[in-house]
Amino acid sequence: MGVRTRSNSEVFQKVWELYAAGRGPEILEHLDPEVEWRPALVDPGSYHGHDGMRAWAAASSRAWKSVTVVLESLREVDGCVVASGRISALDHHGDQVVDSEVACVAEFRDGRVARAASFLSDDDALAWVSARPALP
Repeated sequence: MGVRTRSNSEVFQKVWELYAAGRGPEILEHLDPEVEWRPALVDPGSYHGHDGMRAWAAASSRAWKSVTVVLESLREVDGCVVASGRISALDHHGDQVVDSEVACVAEFRDGRVARAASFLSDDDALAWVSARPALP
């Protein structure tokens, strides 16, 4: 009997849990080396590869003292994993600067996240799934 391959949903849930626990470096194990990340919060833009993820994580650390993310639903839609939940963040003065719905979409290549984006609504996430270009 061989080693069981984790589903895309299981991989995504692991990434979400690692992020929620503040264990950023461990997330890289689950990301394609050429990953593309498009966050909705903290320096929105496009980040590429593991170095891009580290740069975004550093920007997040500069902006937020603490972050709480709560996963409320996870489903597969048209080859993507779509996760919905809530995010709240405190700045370094202890002021709440984020309290919002959040939706994340991830696409996978060889069992790792190859492209991901976050949105402030489920509707925006689902619209992105419908309009996204094919993975390279």
